[in-house]
Formats: sequence, structure tokens, C-alpha cells
Amino acid sequence: MPSFFVPARSSRHRLACFALYRSLIRQGLRVPLPDELSKDSPLGPANPIRTLIRNGFRRNKRDTSPRLAVSALKNGYRFLALLSRAADASTPEHASVLAFLRENEARVLAVKAKAAEEAAKRISTAPIPGRTPIITKVSAEGEPPVYVPTGPPRPLSSFKSGVRKPPTLAAATAVPFLRLKKPQPRFLERVIRQKVERRAKKAIKIMEMQNEGMIDASDEDEWERLVAKMLAENGQQPGGAYKEEKTYRDSLSEAVTLTLESLNRDREDSVARAKALWQIVLAEQEMALKEEKEGLAKEGKGAEEPRRKASSHQV
Repeated sequence: MPSFFVPARSSRHRLACFALYRSLIRQGLRVPLPDELSKDSPLGPANPIRTLIRNGFRRNKRDTSPRLAVSALKNGYRFLALLSRAADASTPEHASVLAFLRENEARVLAVKAKAAEEAAKRISTAPIPGRTPIITKVSAEGEPPVYVPTGPPRPLSSFKSGVRKPPTLAAATAVPFLRLKKPQPRFLERVIRQKVERRAKKAIKIMEMQNEGMIDASDEDEWERLVAKMLAENGQQPGGAYKEEKTYRDSLSEAVTLTLESLNRDREDSVARAKALWQIVLAEQEMALKEEKEGLAKEGKGAEEPRRKASSHQV
């Protein structure tokens, strides 16, 4: 049978919890602690007893079961009695509190060390510092985008196998990129994902403005018209928000147009990037064909046809 009692909505329960919380904090600050567990602790200079009390209340604040609430309150009153006796440094309760704090500190440090180790092993998606972009934008601001390869093809020494492997031009949801190696760099995946998400958000926003947004804007315009008509019948001139100006529907249509223009600019930029990337592919293929012919000539097989054929595709 479901319970209709929600502890967090009971004023008596809230007063009891706040009173217990304040008592625990007040009594916890009275427990004498060595410097290694307080101001010189590797976890920070905060009082560890106060931190544990706050974390406990935060952990239980969403409990709605009366059984769990009663159990938590009983534990709170039991620890309040323990902290009251631990205020005396000569009592066994004080020693048990210090032992628990040391164990908890060691546990937290171990958890943080493990998390730091896992973070260090995690492959970063940040751009590699010191790397030069493979294409450069040469068009001025306001002009159609134009990109060119930043430099010549990669030197043969950059290939561990000693054989040039030209990249391939690929696209993910209209985002062009070069497949240079496997596995694909994580930061490249991040850039592609962010571009796709931004484009999808713009497209969704346009659909929302064209559907529900236009209906709401038409209702607002009708309200403005009715208010202006009522003021005119009373011999008053519309003022402030009721002056004749651009309607809500016109403003929304303008927003749709601007967002569509932004999507078109993104598409034009992607096409320009793809053309520059394809120039890199052609240059790499031409260089690979040249190097293969040179290799055949060194082996005395200059009369043989290279396996790689010259590309007939142009930009």
C-alpha cells in the first residue's frame, strides 16, 4: 500500500531534522582534533566531522520512506551522544572518533588517487598543442569561404612503414574530414560531434519557430490588435508596447531567415573545406605515384607499370 506521508513536506519532521543537524554540527566542533586531521589534513583545512555530517544529510535528503527517515534520525541521535562523550579527549569514544576519521581519510585519498589514475589513462579529446592546421582560410571576412592546404604533402619519413598511404576524404553528416590513420583521433571525433550537434540544434529551432512559434506569434499579434482597437474606441492612442511596429510574426519570420542563413553559411564553409581537403588527397596520391615510380626505377623495374594509377578526379 503506498504511503501518502512525505517526510520533507512535514513541518514537524523538518524542524526535528534541522534541530538534529545544528546539534550535530555544534557538538562535532567541540571534539578536539589533532592538526593532521584538521588544518594540516591532505583533504583540506575543513573540520572533517562537519564535512561528514553535511554529506550524510545531503545523502539522505531525498529519502521519502518513513522507515528510512526513522532509521536515519535514530542514527543521528546515537552519533550525537557519541560526539558528546568524545568532547573529552580521555574517553574511549574520542579515540574511536579519531580512528574512524583516519580510516575515512585514507579511504577518500585512495578513491581520489584511483580517479586521478583513471583520468590520466583516459584518452584526451583536446587539440594537440603545436600542431599546424592542414588547411587555412584565405578568404576575407564577408567573402565566400575559400580554403587552401597549409603546406606540401607529408614527408615520406613520417610513415613508419616507409610507404606513403594517401588519406581518404570522408564526411560525417556533411562534415568533411580526412582519414589519415587508425584509430581516428579522439579530438577529431569531438569536433565532428560538436559540429553535427550545433547544426541539429539550429534545424530543430527552425522547425519549432515555424510550427508552434508561428501559432503563438499570431495569437500575440491578435491580442495586440484587439487592445489597440479597444484603446481607439475609447479615444486613446496606442502607446508603449501597443504602438504600430513590427509584429511578433514578422520578428519570428526574421529569426527563421537568420537561422537558415546561418545553416547555409555552415554548408558553404563545409563545401569549401571539402575542396581544400580534396586538394590534399590529390597531392598525396600524386606524391605516392611519384615515389612508387622512383622505387621501381631503383630496383631496375622502370619499365613496369606502377600499381597506383594517377587520379583523374579534379576539384
